[in-house]
Amino acid sequence: MKKILAIAVLMIMSQTLVFAQKEKAVKEADVPIRFVKDFQNQAPEAQNVAWSMTTDSVEYVATFMTNEGDKQSIRFSNKGTETRYYVESQFYPRSIRDSVAHLYPKHKIKEVYIRNLKRKMTYQCEIYRPKGFLFWKKETERKLLSFETDGKMIETVELQ
Repeated sequence: MKKILAIAVLMIMSQTLVFAQKEKAVKEADVPIRFVKDFQNQAPEAQNVAWSMTTDSVEYVATFMTNEGDKQSIRFSNKGTETRYYVESQFYPRSIRDSVAHLYPKHKIKEVYIRNLKRKMTYQCEIYRPKGFLFWKKETERKLLSFETDGKMIETVELQ
């Protein structure tokens, strides 16, 4: 019984590692100084700041909590800055929930955030199809859906 439990735990950990490779945690000292200064200017009262970088070293991400307790992140790259305002599940817009239920009935919503890129606001919704059994669970068929602020779907991107 202990061997089966140990194998199940190892399988869960290996699945987590596969999905966690897209971004890796970094120390603030390893982030380019211009991104750190930009972050400090944009979010001077940020709390619980965690820095990460994409595995291809293209983007640096500062994820933090605001004074009001809201989760946000700011993504820095040579192409520009993107701010994400995460939406709690009870406040997901009905149009997004309805679109996902209609177009992807076997998928679940992982997260929804408002994306501010070059002063254009859109909703981004990450969805996945759950597969697996008991301890062996996996997120498959991951997609990123983009919506206008009025709820109209703009595009769908397949995620790895």
